[in-house]
Parts: sequence; structure tokens; C-alpha cells
Amino acid sequence: MDYTGKICDGCREMLESGDDIVVCPECGTPQHRSCYEKNNHCVNEYLHSPGFVWTDPDEGKNQAEQTNNEEPNRQEPSQPNEAQGIPFRQATPQDMEDAFMRGVLYDPNDDVGGATVGEAADYIQTSTPRYIRKLMSMKKKKTKLSWNWAAFFFAPYWFFYRKLYKVGAIFLAVSIAFTIAIYPQVESFNEKIQPIVNQYTQSISESVEATEENVAAAENFLNQIQKAVSEQGLLLPILMLAQSLLPNLIAALIANYLLKKKMLKVINFSHETFTEPNSIKYTIMRNGGVSAFVPIIAIMVDYYLPSLLLNIAYKINF
Repeated sequence: MDYTGKICDGCREMLESGDDIVVCPECGTPQHRSCYEKNNHCVNEYLHSPGFVWTDPDEGKNQAEQTNNEEPNRQEPSQPNEAQGIPFRQATPQDMEDAFMRGVLYDPNDDVGGATVGEAADYIQTSTPRYIRKLMSMKKKKTKLSWNWAAFFFAPYWFFYRKLYKVGAIFLAVSIAFTIAIYPQVESFNEKIQPIVNQYTQSISESVEATEENVAAAENFLNQIQKAVSEQGLLLPILMLAQSLLPNLIAALIANYLLKKKMLKVINFSHETFTEPNSIKYTIMRNGGVSAFVPIIAIMVDYYLPSLLLNIAYKINF
């Protein structure tokens, strides 16, 4: 069979002539060999258990057109939302589920540790396949800790992005506290370095050529800088390293667990509050997802608040 022009369910790209295409021996799904090898199995493996068999979508379309041609006088649906393919019909929760589950290689009814994969996808929404894999790995290993690179590089802002506002506020407070704590050490070091820099700048301001005087000035400058760093000791580097790495390491290790904890809380609340499936789904989606605006506020607070507090402290001679 010629699969040219069909869609690969793994990458959602069109299968073209000359592509290395493999066909699943169990369900018949055509896919790129690279997509199959990337997943180490068929991209539709999670559908195998119900007896799924891939069918050519163009065949269904041709059959529908043939039926329409055979029944030219068939009455069209009277309600706009009943017509198929109308571009302005109202979106349903099922439409959103299909979007969030795209790329997820698990059955929507599989358990991720207190919730189904479908419910987890409704809550996570952004980067669903990656987080579903993380949750499944945590469940399999029976652990609460797993690594999150986004939280490592962007803590505390990642927590605000994922609507974990309380945890984000704690990490933001820690970041501000570290900044204020090391400020006196930074000021003391700058007071030692600045006269040396000014003196060196002044000594070579008249000429930038490699004269003996300029070379001697450069050597003297480096020696004084080295001396100032030695006198400063290890306290400032240790504090700066702790500020940069310690909170981020902790955030990276607990981020996935905290996301799962909040997710289960929202899902359980939705089931306790509503009985109608669509209401449950809408509640989960409304309380999940990401926030793009709150992290921007957190960045501004983290940048400006320490300076403001230090200025106030110096004005009152704290």
C-alpha cells in the first residue's frame, strides 16, 4: 500500500515518497522509522489493548462522499452545531482532551498515581508528554523526588508559571534574603576594588600602547586585584555559590512532586464538587495549565525589592 500523503501519528508530519516508513505489525499504523525507534514501539501502542486497527482516513472520506452522491436529496441537519465540519461550532472538552493528549504514549485511562492520564493531561496542558513520563516514572520507582531542568534554571519563577504560588513565594523570599545577606560583602569588595581600577584606568588613559610603563601598570593592577581577592576570603564566593545553586537544586528535586500534589488536589476537588463529567473536566482545566503574567511580576519583585529594602535600611541607619 502506498502511504504517501498520510500523516505520521508520531510527529504529525506527512509521509512523503522516499521516507523510511515502517508499519506496525499489530495495528497497521504507518509511521516514520525514526518515530518508531524514538519510542521503541508503535506510536499508537496505548490503543492496542482495545483492539485498535489503523484505517486510512481518506477511505472514510471517500465513502462519505460516495454516500452523499447517492443521496442528493438528503435533508441537512437543522441545527448548525449538528453539522460536521462547520468552522464555528462550539468547542467541547473532548476537543481540548485531544489537544492535550497529543504525543502522550499512554492510555488516557491509565493511572499516574491517584489520577488518570487524561485528567493529568487536562491539568498539565503545556508540555504534557514530558510531565506524564515524569509522573509515570515516579510512580514506577515509588519516589517523590525527580529532576526538573526547568525548575533548576528558572526557580523561583517556574513555580509561579505552574500556578504553585505559595511555593513560588517561599523560593522568591529565599532569593531576596540571599541577595540582602551578601550585599554587605559585595559592597566591601567593591570598595577595595574600585580605587585599584580607577588608579589603573588613570595610569593608562593617556596611552594604550604596550610601553614599559603600561605593562608595569598592568602587572601592578593584577597583583593588587589578587591581593584584594585573597584578603576577601572565601565567604563571598561561598555565599554567591549558595545563592545561585542551593535553592535551584532543591527546586529541581521537588518541583515534579509539588506539581503532582497540586494536580491531585485540584482533581479530587473537582470530583467532590461536581458529578457531571464536563463540569469536572472544565474545573480541572481552569485550575491547571500555566500562568504567563505572574512570573513577570515575580521577576520584577526579585530584581527591584532587594534594592528598595536596602535603601530604606540605610536611610534609617539600620
